[in-house]
Amino acid sequence: MTNFLRMAAVAATAAAVAVTAAPAAAAPVGVTTGAKPTANARIIKPLALTRVRDLDFGTIVMNTVASGGETVALTAGGGFTCGSGGLACSGTNQTARYNVRGTNNQVVVVAATNVTLNGSNGGSLTFVPAVPGNVTLTSSGAPGNDFDVGGSITIVPGTIDGVYIGDMEVTVDYL
Repeated sequence: MTNFLRMAAVAATAAAVAVTAAPAAAAPVGVTTGAKPTANARIIKPLALTRVRDLDFGTIVMNTVASGGETVALTAGGGFTCGSGGLACSGTNQTARYNVRGTNNQVVVVAATNVTLNGSNGGSLTFVPAVPGNVTLTSSGAPGNDFDVGGSITIVPGTIDGVYIGDMEVTVDYL
């Protein structure tokens, strides 16, 4: 009988340990108030940027250039200024034109960095680009949207004559 009581006590102790060692199982709970959260993803086409035409300031004749220099500027909208009296400009000037393609109704940010224009007879000029900022794509894929880029250069008294050329660094990215 003592063995029976001992066995019963051991069994009761083992059962108590098993019950206290097992974690309590909780029932899963979903959203209890308000709407369930949603998942979404915006899928967009990669952007494609193509040069349509080059920028051209025309011909610039240096007369008596102010000591601080004179700026020749072409706005992205096509407005043109030729210094403040010490320069004479002639010929046809035009903005650079690019075409961007991507996802319809998306806003694209246009950016550009200053570029060094190297002269055919030596010397250099800094080209400061003027970009339109943002472009909203109204055509998905072909034909895309065209935008113009202008800019400015400053001519100083010691500027060497020649043809100045440099590659423009224009980039586009989704906003």
